[in-house]
Amino acid sequence: MENGTAKRIVALLSILYPILTCGSALCRDIDMTPYWNDKIALENPHKGWYHHYPDNHINKYIIRKDSHLLDFPGMDHIYIRLAWAYLEPQEGKFNWDIIDDIINKWTEKGLKISFRISCKETSTDRIEQQFATPKWVMEVGAKGNYYRSGKKVGPNGPWEPVFDDPVFLEKLENFLRAYAGRYDGKPWLRYVDVGSIGDWGEGHTSSGSQIEYNYEQRKVHVDLYCKYFRKTQIVISDDFVYCIRDLQDRQKMHQYLLKQGISYRDDSPLVDWYVKTYPQTYSVRSPELFKDAYLKTPTVFELQHYGAVKRDGNWTVKEGSSLSKYAKGKTGPDFFRGALDLLHATYIGYHGDAHEWLTDNPELTIELLNQCGYWYFLHRVTIPQDLQAGESYTIRMDWENRGVAPAYHTYHLRIRFDGPIVEDSELDAENQKWLPKPSDSIYPQTYRLSIPNTLRPGQYKLKFKLYSKQEDKNVFIALDQQRLDEENYYTIAPVTIRK
Repeated sequence: MENGTAKRIVALLSILYPILTCGSALCRDIDMTPYWNDKIALENPHKGWYHHYPDNHINKYIIRKDSHLLDFPGMDHIYIRLAWAYLEPQEGKFNWDIIDDIINKWTEKGLKISFRISCKETSTDRIEQQFATPKWVMEVGAKGNYYRSGKKVGPNGPWEPVFDDPVFLEKLENFLRAYAGRYDGKPWLRYVDVGSIGDWGEGHTSSGSQIEYNYEQRKVHVDLYCKYFRKTQIVISDDFVYCIRDLQDRQKMHQYLLKQGISYRDDSPLVDWYVKTYPQTYSVRSPELFKDAYLKTPTVFELQHYGAVKRDGNWTVKEGSSLSKYAKGKTGPDFFRGALDLLHATYIGYHGDAHEWLTDNPELTIELLNQCGYWYFLHRVTIPQDLQAGESYTIRMDWENRGVAPAYHTYHLRIRFDGPIVEDSELDAENQKWLPKPSDSIYPQTYRLSIPNTLRPGQYKLKFKLYSKQEDKNVFIALDQQRLDEENYYTIAPVTIRK
């Protein structure tokens, strides 16, 4: 069928649908598009910005003022990325306070948390950095050595365990058992990264031994996380899969992760080498992995350290920078937008100082916040013209998702009749069906609405809101805030209730 013919059929059905929906009743078609507003920051549940703290080092990306996060549009969670050694300095003796202090402070202020605990770092200024896997693991017999960039170095260098060594795996499992036992399923925990292989927990050893690990060796680590984190979303770096040299085993690992419900994160966008190597895909190396994952699980976008991007000249684009040479005409923000589309990310991080980022990019921050994850627009509402208390009617709401991902949680639609008295009805919004762009599909959603018998005859304002019971938060849509009342219900139109 030609595209033009298909559009005419859709337009005709759009005209006929209200009649078919309302049956013998007369319907009103209420156009909501004049009230759209795509410039306001929508701070919605299960999506948004995150802040790295700590970030591979106990003192990195400290939050200088609480307001830098609390006033940041759409700040969703703190991403704690720290070495195992900080948490288990002696075998079986844990120092949870080092992360609990962060967790308690920020969850009390309404933010969530995510984790990656690493087993290999590349700095040596603290013993926990040199021995990210605690030194006592080496001392009880785990194999490993000191490496930098593929070369063995002296004992002042960073120590890297053999990641499939039996002693290492035994001690790692004991730690994961305790770690998950304390945090798995916490309502504030967004996701946990598999961080037990490679430099910074990224799944590669490029700055260390450059030893390769195959499918079976890596699967052991995946299975350990799945064994103990049964309630929390697990996420893994795309490097973990890409570093498997055998292409069949690489695909096998990818399929295994999808089967386990594990999602992906990418930290390549605007890393200088990736800008040079993958300019056509906005420095994203493995978009195909995310394409397979995002419809079922939330994915994560990690920008190269924002300070480094600026120093490389890849944000505002300085002459001689990689972006100026390999992606002429495109800026750092263009690369962020393009990478976000390819990664279909629900959670996004600027990877730097919150105040610096927001000061530099106030409008972009709101734009990217809205586009990450889901972003709902309401086209129109179709309702019967005459409503009687105690009766049930079919209503229709035409939805569109202009974000880059679906919502992974069910939200509820609350319909309010606000007049001589106030009554609410609650329905499943069926929002998980609303798939994202680039389809630009409109989803005509029908609901069976019971008019409360308690309503007295008279004039009412018909209102609605989307709501997350899990988060106890409203789900805002791209409608002008002037249509919001003090309880965050959007006004649709006046209606008359008859007896």
